Amino acid sequence: MHLTLVVLTSPAEPREWLPPRRIATLLHEAAHPEDLLEHVSVSCGPGHVIAGLHTRHPLTDTAVPTAMEALVDRALRAEPDFADWHVVPRARMS
Repeated sequence: MHLTLVVLTSPAEPREWLPPRRIATLLHEAAHPEDLLEHVSVSCGPGHVIAGLHTRHPLTDTAVPTAMEALVDRALRAEPDFADWHVVPRARMS
């Protein structure tokens, strides 16, 4: 199993977000079969969400983080409650 962490941030103004279970459901709904998504864990903090995406990809598959960021982007675009939220690119987290 492959774990990818994806960080989402909110716009500058304070906004309410959905409960973690609803965010996990949105991510599952946005997943395509080729994403091989098994489980989603979500942690919310002030102005950010961390999504742990567990997939059936091999640990050596280096394309998985990019694919999971794309999955999260699809989920954000599909949910009006996440208007103006965005994925923090992995390069900015280093």
